[in-house]
Amino acid sequence: MSETTSSYRSHKIYSGSVDVMAEETFGKAEALLNGIPGGVYKAVGSALTRAADAGKTEAKRAVSQEYTIGSGDFLRYTRNINHFVRGGDGSVEVVFGFAGHNIPLLHFQMSIDSEGRPVAHVKRSNAPEVLSHAFRQQVGGHYGIYEREGAARYPIHELYGPATTQMMYSNENVLDAIEDKMAETYEKRIDHEIMRVLNGWGV
Repeated sequence: MSETTSSYRSHKIYSGSVDVMAEETFGKAEALLNGIPGGVYKAVGSALTRAADAGKTEAKRAVSQEYTIGSGDFLRYTRNINHFVRGGDGSVEVVFGFAGHNIPLLHFQMSIDSEGRPVAHVKRSNAPEVLSHAFRQQVGGHYGIYEREGAARYPIHELYGPATTQMMYSNENVLDAIEDKMAETYEKRIDHEIMRVLNGWGV
């Protein structure tokens, strides 16, 4: 199965275990920070951000063992999702996870074969893929791997690999490790973040 695509799409992952945990501690934070406008959102939001960063670091190690993307590119192309949705009944839902677009193919392992054709090696367990009609080119100051849509010189479109969220989702063990790390970090940070708001930090 090819790991390359010409589709530039956004992909998201939501972490259910951290959602539940955040909702359980939301009431505690709300009670303690009741007199501080926006305090509960600052405390819970900061703890979730720390948890997300820890999750990304865990994911970076696991994903780099399966895909040829560099750790810097992994972090660059992975965005935290962290916001609150208040229902009409006064309930609060914590939405949490990761999002990212398909990554330009040039950021994965690329080489040129003896016939001058680009060869993409995206997933380490898969054989490298020869891209017979592709080429490296600069378009508008951006270098990428492009492919012609037909026999004519133009139009052309850029080729992409998977999004980081797709890489994370492709392995259940990776997802479990990410969720465990985020849950552990959130548990460690939430009380600290509540105290920071109570003491006037970050308000």
